[in-house]
Amino acid sequence: MSIVGKIVDTKAEESILDEKDKVEVEKLNALIFDQFKHGYYVTGEKAGKAWNAGKDLMK
Repeated sequence: MSIVGKIVDTKAEESILDEKDKVEVEKLNALIFDQFKHGYYVTGEKAGKAWNAGKDLMK
């Protein structure tokens, strides 16, 4: 099943924005629902640096 949509607007509390008005994911504490595992999950901890995490494995 695929769901296709278009984001038309976003809002964020100032308390989670950095000095450039970008969302700081660590502060977001987003709640995610997984319908297949019937669970709720919270984001926040950085797991790795994008584009570099597997760089050494490619050599």
